[in-house]
Amino acid sequence: MSLRRSKLSSASLSDLENSSPAVIAVIQPPTTSKNKMRAEIPSPPRSESMAYSAHSPLSNMWSKLMHYVRYHTTFFIGGLTLLLLVIVMLTDDGSGGIASSHSLIRGSKWADHWGGAVHPGYFMTADAVIDDHTFHFATVTDLDKLSVVKDSSKPLFRSTLLPGVLTRDVNTNRYSIKFDKTRNLVSQHNEAGRGMELSELTVYKNRLLSFDDRTGTVFEILSSPDGADSYVVPRFVITEGEGDTDKGMKWEWATIKNNELILGSMGKEFTRPDGSIENTNNLWVAILNERGELRREDWESKFNFVRELVGASPPGYIIMEAILWSDHLKKWVFLPRRISSKTYDEVADERMGSNRVVLVDDSFTSGTVVEIKMKDSDMDPLHGFSTFAFVPGTRDTHAMAVRSVEEDCTGAVEECKQRSYIMVFDVLTGEVLMDEFKIDLPEKFEGIEFVNIATPPPKW
Repeated sequence: MSLRRSKLSSASLSDLENSSPAVIAVIQPPTTSKNKMRAEIPSPPRSESMAYSAHSPLSNMWSKLMHYVRYHTTFFIGGLTLLLLVIVMLTDDGSGGIASSHSLIRGSKWADHWGGAVHPGYFMTADAVIDDHTFHFATVTDLDKLSVVKDSSKPLFRSTLLPGVLTRDVNTNRYSIKFDKTRNLVSQHNEAGRGMELSELTVYKNRLLSFDDRTGTVFEILSSPDGADSYVVPRFVITEGEGDTDKGMKWEWATIKNNELILGSMGKEFTRPDGSIENTNNLWVAILNERGELRREDWESKFNFVRELVGASPPGYIIMEAILWSDHLKKWVFLPRRISSKTYDEVADERMGSNRVVLVDDSFTSGTVVEIKMKDSDMDPLHGFSTFAFVPGTRDTHAMAVRSVEEDCTGAVEECKQRSYIMVFDVLTGEVLMDEFKIDLPEKFEGIEFVNIATPPPKW
């Protein structure tokens, strides 16, 4: 039955609005017998109604959740997207794939294929710390032409890996060193009859890496099953400059910044005998990220900035073999091996050793030069920095450094005399915390890192 809507005239409405107090009667349609019966039947409580059936606590919670989702759809979708992104990042195996469900269920670390390796690295930086004042370290040699193994039937080249322990006296803040037994690293990889001229030692992604300054090879140093010996495997071969050449990069230093491995050379142009520049390939750096992807950067302006700070602008030069980025200091730390204000001469260059530290901000717009306060007897111009590492627990203010010597090495190989010295100093003040002393081997060490090389590999 249709009901007609009652209408009030505008006058009637006005009368109602002006009446006080107002009593408004609800106008209802005529009551029929069917309506009367319907009105007499009481409505059931909401919980008993078919439209509002009884709910369990769980269903009530679900209803509330659905209500929240309907009225906060954008927020909900954004949160779900962020959660999925985090899951993908956590399960990314570094090769663009996702870790297997088996590895996730077991909670094990999935494969890390950096440099084509099947297994992940196992040299943890924390394992180098024996206690707050005692640390494992190792240093490695670059023997130049002397690296060839003469009695080998096939081309073979070697480098010496020397482990040790650095200890700090808490009362005097002075350091002392005890060396361990050397290990012999060998490889057949070479360029034009030279190889295994290892110029740096760095732990990256829990991998102990070293870098050949002749072939451009990035080697990984691995342990024998019992950790008693070491051997090398090549992971990358990187060519010099922009990369469009078959000449291996002359690696001299490596550091980690923003979780990337930065590899660099000596910071000097390659010059002809008359001093003219042949190329600037050694002013480039290579950068490897955690996936093993490589890119290159031209550092000519950065090296020139450091040259100006130490008074070595052209025709002068610097030779760099020891550069690190400090996360604590937020600065680049340069230890030039040689500094000269004159045109490069390979014979005179052997006596251009430096005792200076250069601290540079990340933008290469300001820098400070610190003189290391060495004893007069240690101020030998043949000695120059070839590598260094920050002492753990010092917030990068203490450095253990190697100073190497190449004497009469521009002529016959038999006349070349190599040796190295080691010391500890304060980076910010130049205070010497362990006087320079000679490593008791007639070899040139060019890489150092705090690491326990006796670490055995896991059972895969």
